[in-house]
Amino acid sequence: MAYLSCNVHLILILALSALARAAAAQDATPQPGTMPPDARREWTVTWDNRPSVRYGDLVRIDVRARFTGELRDSGVSVRDRDTSHFDIARRRIGVAGAIGRRAEFQIERELGSSRPWRDVYLDYRGFEDVSIQAGQFKLPFGLDENTSSTNIDFVYRSRAATLSPGRDPGVMAHGRAGVLRYEAGVFTRDGDNGRDDRTAVFAGVTPAARLVVQPFRGSTTSMFEDFQAGVAFTTGNTPAGLADVRGPTALGRPFLREEFGIQGTRRRVGVEMRWRPGPLSVQSEYVRLSTERRGQSVENTDLPPLSASAWYVHGTWVLTGEEKARGADEPTRPLFDGGFGSIELAARIEAARFSSAGDGLPGTGPRAETILPHRDRALTLGVNWSLNRWIRLQANLVRDTMSISSSSFWSRAVRLRFAM
Repeated sequence: MAYLSCNVHLILILALSALARAAAAQDATPQPGTMPPDARREWTVTWDNRPSVRYGDLVRIDVRARFTGELRDSGVSVRDRDTSHFDIARRRIGVAGAIGRRAEFQIERELGSSRPWRDVYLDYRGFEDVSIQAGQFKLPFGLDENTSSTNIDFVYRSRAATLSPGRDPGVMAHGRAGVLRYEAGVFTRDGDNGRDDRTAVFAGVTPAARLVVQPFRGSTTSMFEDFQAGVAFTTGNTPAGLADVRGPTALGRPFLREEFGIQGTRRRVGVEMRWRPGPLSVQSEYVRLSTERRGQSVENTDLPPLSASAWYVHGTWVLTGEEKARGADEPTRPLFDGGFGSIELAARIEAARFSSAGDGLPGTGPRAETILPHRDRALTLGVNWSLNRWIRLQANLVRDTMSISSSSFWSRAVRLRFAM
């Protein structure tokens, strides 16, 4: 597996280099009646909300950094989470930019992480109707999962995001055709979400696709101009082993403890919706994940698939009036610059469920035909204060209710974010 992974990364690096050379060569070709490109290009350093290095109009390199600190507290013990002090949860640095007008790139690394490389890709836009993205990035699945952590409306992502794939190396075609936006690609595996346990198995080569429609796109009079709805899917095969799906609460307390044997096809299906009229926003998503359990019974026969599903509905309201679609985290009146930033209220209800369909009595064993349903329901209330375009403070109050233990508890989380 390590040998295969190294080869895949080598192929991706070569592909990225070839695309970058092609983009640079095309943009460096002199046009009739113009000066040679090298005659009007030189290296410059500018500041546009972040440091930026440019070589004329051929190369742009923007320096990026993101640091977040968290303070957490819960009514129950939280595994692998220290709630006693302010924790630096994320320290991410990287660069992003463009090569001419035909390619964009991003390289991002997490400091102090067991999986340090995050997004590492090149997006080639030299074709007329389609762009090609290659490298390591998130699979095209999940609205909440594919929203940058800089822009999410809550301290932690939804339960539906934990069932979404996450990142893996791959190649993807994407583009827009009128009111439709599409993404489709092939990846080496089905994402890195849930792969913290080295004993678990995951799907191999995984095709993934996402289709989003914006029926009122381009309308300047309709309040539904920003409305979008979409569907997505992934499919792949898992070898025999333990399921790598997890059922954590927001602060990491597991409500799914059993380790279920799996083997066979894994499928994800997702449905999403988002609408951001003025200072308001409404967003919803449903994700279903199904993994076959071939030969996993005590008699080595097939069992009903392990099924996991999650949904959420959340809404926000920017009290200070900024338009949500343009970014509530960029206040029109920043703190110490004529105002006090932007204030936003947020609320989310959600649920996650793990089970299987079967004829027998529900059980909790790893080879049970009918798995006793494990459920977690949560209500999250939040306040977001964006002091300026770089600093944001988020505070969340979370109420979890778990079916197996028949318990409910409150958790609190505060996050301070600096992003450049």
